[in-house]
Amino acid sequence: DWREVKTYRKYAYVTAEDGASGLTIIDMSHLPDTVYTKQYLGDGAINNQLSTIHALHCDTAKGFLYLYGSNIGFGNSLFINLADPWNPVYAGSYSFPSGGSAAYVHDGYVLNDTMYESHVYSGFFAVVDVRDKMNPVLLATQTTPTNFVHNTWLSDDHKTLFTTDENSGSYLTAYDISDLANIKELSRYQTAPGSGAIVHNTHILNDYAVTSWYKEGVVIVDEARPRNPIEVAHFDTYPLGSGNGFNGCWGVYPFLPSGTIVASDIDNGLFVFTPTYIRGCYLEGTVSDSVSLSLLSGAQIEILSTTIIKTSDVAGEYRTGTAVAGTYDIRVSKPGYISKTISNVQLTNGVLTSLNILLTPLETFAFSGTVTDSTNGQFIAAAIVVLEGNGLLYTATANGSGLFYFPGVVPGTYTMSSGKWGYRSECNDVTIVEGSALSAVLSRGYYDDFTFDFGWTVNGTSQNVWERADPKGTYDNSSNEINPENDVTSDCGTFCFVTDNGIGPFNTHDVDNGNTILNSPIFDASIYVDPMINYYRRFIDVLGFGQPNDTMVIRLSNGITSVIVETINPIDGLSGDWISFSYPIASLITPTANMQLSIEIADYNPGNIVEGAFDQFEVTGQLINKINPISNKSSTLSAYPNPFNNDVLINYKLDSYNTSSVIYIKDILGKTIFTEKLSQSSGQLKLGKDLSPGIYLVVLENGQSTIFNKIIKE
Repeated sequence: DWREVKTYRKYAYVTAEDGASGLTIIDMSHLPDTVYTKQYLGDGAINNQLSTIHALHCDTAKGFLYLYGSNIGFGNSLFINLADPWNPVYAGSYSFPSGGSAAYVHDGYVLNDTMYESHVYSGFFAVVDVRDKMNPVLLATQTTPTNFVHNTWLSDDHKTLFTTDENSGSYLTAYDISDLANIKELSRYQTAPGSGAIVHNTHILNDYAVTSWYKEGVVIVDEARPRNPIEVAHFDTYPLGSGNGFNGCWGVYPFLPSGTIVASDIDNGLFVFTPTYIRGCYLEGTVSDSVSLSLLSGAQIEILSTTIIKTSDVAGEYRTGTAVAGTYDIRVSKPGYISKTISNVQLTNGVLTSLNILLTPLETFAFSGTVTDSTNGQFIAAAIVVLEGNGLLYTATANGSGLFYFPGVVPGTYTMSSGKWGYRSECNDVTIVEGSALSAVLSRGYYDDFTFDFGWTVNGTSQNVWERADPKGTYDNSSNEINPENDVTSDCGTFCFVTDNGIGPFNTHDVDNGNTILNSPIFDASIYVDPMINYYRRFIDVLGFGQPNDTMVIRLSNGITSVIVETINPIDGLSGDWISFSYPIASLITPTANMQLSIEIADYNPGNIVEGAFDQFEVTGQLINKINPISNKSSTLSAYPNPFNNDVLINYKLDSYNTSSVIYIKDILGKTIFTEKLSQSSGQLKLGKDLSPGIYLVVLENGQSTIFNKIIKE
């Protein structure tokens, strides 16, 4: 079914993947009355060996035909001399040095004896000097954004190379190749961001990228400024749907002398267009903090009354534009800053408009609180606290006194998550305004939804391994989800553990050629009566180079021996759904204080598509009271008024007085700023006049018991 055509003089050369026909040569000089054809199956070193070819390119200036994805070697690039176009002659070949799947070349472009190969399965393009057809020389390689490079094409000035990745959510990408020792990515373009649309082939004409984009049809992008691609024309040849999938526009050809564009649609046939090429209206500049003048990345730039939204890069620079000239309002926003709208910005076709923008930061304030143990009120050192919301993320770690501190927080509503290994994580929606003093209370136990990094470890022999991440979905050619798009949605946050998380082809971001093992931190199951182990897991094993034969094996160790909790076989890995699992630990193994869970996924030969995910681990059961109280309830400590403006009265009573009895005060950073030894078992202290506004911890100790109290000076 798949054929590609290139022409040289009065001859057309046609590839085929039907396994028998090799290269078809068509003499067009007698068209339309007569068609003369012949088959080229190879000569010389490949005599009568050539049967399948995926793609081809003709260097018309040099008179050479280049064949890609053939049955010779593992998709070697073949060089064919067209000195006699009707009787081609084999001139040599090139195979990538590493061999294997990396050697397969899907497509390529050649100009002036330099070849730009698309190594689709390994996700990189290679630049090769082919002046000596018997001894080609590798000059450079470069990976592409979604690691499935399908086609390459050069700009008119030969300084920029454009690539397409043939997978869901892929890009038309531009690279500066003026220095092959330092190839630089210039831009990425998607015609329908977020839809999962697949780009196929691009061709460059007069600095326009004319591209077939499967379900999105034919797309023309102005690449005169390759760091700022602007879509200037679009025709949907496939109105039956959009997004991921291999329906729609397969190929497009813009090089006819008339300027006519022809496009082939897999489902709807041949389309013929008369294009009107226009330049984009370019808008570029920087976004900076109006106070510090530091450049701001991640600022959103919207051209209002259009759907065009771009984002400033790590250097604070933005590049955007539109195909339609006119006067526009430009809105610029970034979390933590006051949005700004610039009115009446004139945009003109082919003209660069420069606009530098200053954003005013929102007012912030210091915010702090405590993390305590629900069992005994003890403050939990090293607990992690995260505030997330309004596009902002703040992280703090509680100090030795259980105090966490954020030096600058924008007022608003956030999800506040707190956790530590050995405790059950919590997440709650909170509203934070100046003067807020929130606390987190955690209960003893083991729970991990991977909001936090509690130190799970990974080992194994595969290069594609377990990762703690927000999962990025990958899809097969039938739009079936292979790597999950979402974690278990009933827990906090969006993170889980997945195997080789990454945007790109489903068959390159899975476990390959070995195993990967995820190991939990050590946990104490002996603190529970009849402990249960609980988790969600996801496994998929689908056809690759042979029948599915891979497994997910989950093991539990008590520090002495280990047992298999469950084995998920290929037949269980067909749907790829999240599955919950619960099992009593004691029925598997003796609970101890040195338990560890491991999750292994292996890819056996022949290799198939193997993906796994793991989320919402927890141990449940009634806790045994093994926790020693740190405070004696017959001792008391109180403060009034609290919060206070001037002085605060500290009242205390000790169950037993000794010479080591003391009261001291710590600030939010854990520094002791006041100490007083006590001379009697009860009494009152008046203090606070010299304290700065903030949160403090009052500690009462007598050598046997400790009591804490938090005070706030406004």
